[in-house]
Amino acid sequence: MIKETVYPGIDEYMTSFFNYFHRKEGRDLARNYVIGLIMDGERKSVEPMSEKVNASERSMQRLLTEVKWDEQEVIREYRRVMLDKTSDPQGIIAVDDTSFPKKGRDSVCVSRQYCGRMGKVDNCQIGVSLTYVGQDVAWPYCMDLFVPKQWDDLENPDCHVRRKKTKMPETAHHKEKWRMALEQIDLARFDGVPHRAVVADSWYGNFADFRKGLVDRRESYVVGVYSDTEVFLEQPLLELAPPKKKKRGRPQKFSQVVNVNPQPVKVSDVGEKIAQDAWEHLELQRDSKGKPLMVEAVSLRVWPATGYRQGNVNEEVSLIIEKRESESKEKELRYYFSNMPQCKPTIEMVRIFHERFWIEHGYQQLKEELGMDHHEGRSWIGWHRHVILVFLAYGYLTWIRLLEKKRKSQEVWKTWIMLQETAGREFFC
Repeated sequence: MIKETVYPGIDEYMTSFFNYFHRKEGRDLARNYVIGLIMDGERKSVEPMSEKVNASERSMQRLLTEVKWDEQEVIREYRRVMLDKTSDPQGIIAVDDTSFPKKGRDSVCVSRQYCGRMGKVDNCQIGVSLTYVGQDVAWPYCMDLFVPKQWDDLENPDCHVRRKKTKMPETAHHKEKWRMALEQIDLARFDGVPHRAVVADSWYGNFADFRKGLVDRRESYVVGVYSDTEVFLEQPLLELAPPKKKKRGRPQKFSQVVNVNPQPVKVSDVGEKIAQDAWEHLELQRDSKGKPLMVEAVSLRVWPATGYRQGNVNEEVSLIIEKRESESKEKELRYYFSNMPQCKPTIEMVRIFHERFWIEHGYQQLKEELGMDHHEGRSWIGWHRHVILVFLAYGYLTWIRLLEKKRKSQEVWKTWIMLQETAGREFFC
């Protein structure tokens, strides 16, 4: 029997979500599921959780696949509740994706693709996500399952069978991850999420179309790029070949560049030539224990060279080069693009990008403590419902931490008032 004292306020927290469950059974199961995720245990799949919360394994499975509840309204309410407590004009929106290693080929959207957790191409699912960082609190805003191309080949009978078995909706189609991220940013903008910048790692930052999508939305960004990314150190002048007149065949799609001035260079070559006295020193707060990360950084204005051979000239951006000590105690360089104003201090742009640390910390808790990657079901709706319930569990723990922080702040304030009153009485005595 789970005692209320073990999880204070769990009913109060869950009440706002209960309106979207059609029956009491669903509400009770959702509460048990969230408690099961929060409880200690190495495995957070349905079977071990059901034993701990004294619920039927079959009923817990049904919560993910058959019980009637509006998961879309639940996630909207979750975002509203979390924004109400963490909304911040200086907030950050962070784009990322996370992998879920899998065995076999029957789980929805599983495929051999790059698996970040394994560090290699392996069998896995991938969730593209948005994280919000506001008032020094980071929490997952949304996550969507990436659909590989082989799961969207409707002319392939095998693909059709797999989609039917996993109950994929007809509207679920393959889409590049950077396009999924832009749609998630559109969702955050529609919800009125206050923020000052978008950050993303090199996988997203290297796509010129992703950066253009952010510019089109008037978003400020700081995004990572790979070391072999080419840039122009001055605005490039492209000499185009005169178009050829063709009597037959398709018209030429791109202009042919016959000369460019200056020549593009790799950002790694730029980093190696930075003068020693040009680096700015920065100490970053990295964790709750106060252990800092020491970095050096410098920035300069450049023009990304992506697509210049087709006659494309990209936007002028700041190239930020960061130097830090690696785990092997050697100095390593990292590279970022930012479209923030030229007057923006380099250190400030580096600080903004390093808000991503809290995302990595959050994912660690979502996976290791709350079992986000422990789901053993195979269906589309089961995967998404499990992720939503994990978000609710994360929201509850965040809610508890904020209440404790508020309580301590009030105690400090009361102590200060008492000291002032005591000092005042002594003054007049």
